[in-house]
Amino acid sequence: MHECCNYDDGNCILLDDGEECVCVQSISYSLLCKWFRCAILPLDEPLETALLFREELKRCVVCGQPFLPGSNRAKYCKPCAKKVHRRQKTASDRKRRVLCGQLEAKKPCIY
Repeated sequence: MHECCNYDDGNCILLDDGEECVCVQSISYSLLCKWFRCAILPLDEPLETALLFREELKRCVVCGQPFLPGSNRAKYCKPCAKKVHRRQKTASDRKRRVLCGQLEAKKPCIY
């Protein structure tokens, strides 16, 4: 079942110029029509990434979802990167405060 608004009984309405034109996506799994690339994919980022950037995908270390890295050092998808960075910054700040004497080191609990 096709959900393209230009799909009509195996033909593409958008490419119809008086003669019926077969929808390229109905005859091939590797071809994407121009309308689909321009109108549908920009609205669905995970689908766009999965279809267009297969070789360049990495898996997030935290959640395991595939993502398109911005550099060769990227290990996390955007939502996880924010959380991990916040945790790392908090730990770094806490360590710095302990070393400066602003916070006391945790004392062992005496019973």
